[in-house]
Amino acid sequence: MCDPGSMIGLAIGAASQALQYRSDVAAADEQNRLYRQNAARANQNARDQMFQTQQRMLQEQEKAGAEKADNLRDAREAKATATVAAGESGVAGLSVDALLSEFDGRAAQANDRVDQNTEWTLNQLNNEMKGIRSNAEDRINSVQRSAKPSFFDAGLRIAGKGVDSYNDYKRAELEARRGR
Repeated sequence: MCDPGSMIGLAIGAASQALQYRSDVAAADEQNRLYRQNAARANQNARDQMFQTQQRMLQEQEKAGAEKADNLRDAREAKATATVAAGESGVAGLSVDALLSEFDGRAAQANDRVDQNTEWTLNQLNNEMKGIRSNAEDRINSVQRSAKPSFFDAGLRIAGKGVDSYNDYKRAELEARRGR
């Protein structure tokens, strides 16, 4: 049988390990709470940035539509002015038709440039949205999750304290026999 000192040492060691286990569980829970909180903020920030980027995309498309409408209106005005001037001057024929076709061609060319620039801008904004998502994932991954501590590990540490107490008792018993 163990002496009372060894039993007290075992009880203190077991209680200490139980408290350490509880502390480890609380630390793991806190770390996981921080992880979830960080992930929620990162995802909300990404959603906000993507919404703003999508708003910008819509604005770019509306701007392009307005530019194209302006180009067509300007071409119609130029054609009307040229038609009136040709009529007042008594000019008609292929040269007037060619001039009128030139206005249509220039408007079409300007609208093609507007379409191309809009496409490039939208592609760039899509790439920015991919970057936003990557940044959010990086931010989420910058905070580590924590695994809950193992109760088995705590049990082994308690058992180790018991073995240490038993060994201390046996050592003291052996020294007491030698000392007699």
